[in-house]
Amino acid sequence: MVTVSGILTTILNESDLPSATVEVALCGYGSQVPRLNGQALAARVTDGNVVVNNVGYFQFQVVPNDDIEPAGTYYTVTIKDDNGDIVQVNAYIFDSGTGTYDLNTIDPYDPNQPPPPLAPALADWFVVVPFSANPMFDLSQGLAFKYTLTGDSIGHIENGVPGNLYTFFIVQDSVGGHNFTWPEACHNATPINMDIFGVTIQTFVCDAIQELWAIGAGTYYL
Repeated sequence: MVTVSGILTTILNESDLPSATVEVALCGYGSQVPRLNGQALAARVTDGNVVVNNVGYFQFQVVPNDDIEPAGTYYTVTIKDDNGDIVQVNAYIFDSGTGTYDLNTIDPYDPNQPPPPLAPALADWFVVVPFSANPMFDLSQGLAFKYTLTGDSIGHIENGVPGNLYTFFIVQDSVGGHNFTWPEACHNATPINMDIFGVTIQTFVCDAIQELWAIGAGTYYL
């Protein structure tokens, strides 16, 4: 739960604060039933019994929006005067990372904002590198590289992005037995499969200085 508080005031004498009410409602779940840990929240998604004391202070607790399914929910906080007329209504998003919110200091959320841009479409990041005695693996061009050995060779890498994972498929041809020396900047790699048509798969993570470190033992298959 997160704790939300605020202080109401008036244009009149502050010592004679009219009675007011605060109503909290969960919104933005569309046609789905809002859920927390797989359990429905529909039993109570509106609370009009928030207590406002004689100096205008109020406080309530709600489930954080980032714990609610489906994603995209928000809360509205409605202030009504002593006649029951709505003075103001604002929307807010309360996430679990903060824990407490002061409505006198935070900005409201605009549910009419345009949706965030779509994630980029999935792309083919598998690169086939032609054979040479000194192949260059340009890590800016892909995340997985297939390299078929038709002779002995020594590998080289460039343009690694820190934090990325890179996977290499080193393949023997119909003769097999070709040596492949991993690039100098590739650490803890498994020796390659020397069998005919043997394949070695090795994945690395790139560090801050563009060195690659094996995240586990390589695997073989034919």
